[in-house]
Amino acid sequence: MKKILILLILGIGIFIWIKMEWRNSDFKLGIVTPNQVGILSISPSREMINLMVTEPEVKLWIPGGMGWYSSNKIEKITEMEKAPDLVNNIFYYNFGFIPDKVAYFNSIDEWRNWESIKYWGVVEWLRYKFFEEEWLYKSEDITSDLASENDKLDEILPRDFADSDLLSAELKISVSNASGKNVLGSFVADRLSWMGLEVMEVNSADLTANCEIMVKNSPDKITSKYAEILAKIFKCSQISNNSLLDKEILLYLGQNYASMIKYDSYQN
Repeated sequence: MKKILILLILGIGIFIWIKMEWRNSDFKLGIVTPNQVGILSISPSREMINLMVTEPEVKLWIPGGMGWYSSNKIEKITEMEKAPDLVNNIFYYNFGFIPDKVAYFNSIDEWRNWESIKYWGVVEWLRYKFFEEEWLYKSEDITSDLASENDKLDEILPRDFADSDLLSAELKISVSNASGKNVLGSFVADRLSWMGLEVMEVNSADLTANCEIMVKNSPDKITSKYAEILAKIFKCSQISNNSLLDKEILLYLGQNYASMIKYDSYQN
């Protein structure tokens, strides 16, 4: 009887643990290797696995004044700089991609190995292995500079790599460029669209120093979540604006934002 009770308690404990670890939201992994950079999205709700890889000579932009570097130099740069936000900014500003975790592998294909457990967790890794053959797997290669691949990115990133919850919410955003920097509004709008936001308008505004994000007072959960995410990315203050709808965000890009990311280095 004692053994049965122990097994029952153990079984309940395992069930509770699996339930706590089980997720229906997407898992996003940024991958850095000595030669390539990749982004991986695993969506249980859509039963899809999507991978995009940049070839070694494809240049990626590093915000903050560092400029453009080939994919095969990104690993060394991130190791040397030791700045926690640097690698996340590389993924966001080149792909509109916000990784849950960043993995450093010797090669891109290592994401399939058991070592990925430390990034996914045991339950999610076993779940992936169990459903691997049933879920749709798609892989894309970027073989030339991102500017020439822009149409391809516009098609693939919102479709395959945008967050499923965000896509289903149909969250809308308008961008006002108050930085005085030409095309900065469109540059940011592209990244927002790749994330899965519906960009309604991009316009110019009178110069202002600060970056601001406006949402309705007491917005719904999904709007609040992504307003906070964007505020963190853009280093913006959040302001209430009750003229907005529940699923609507206004983003004002100020001079401080343009200076922070050193936008001029993107254009050069």
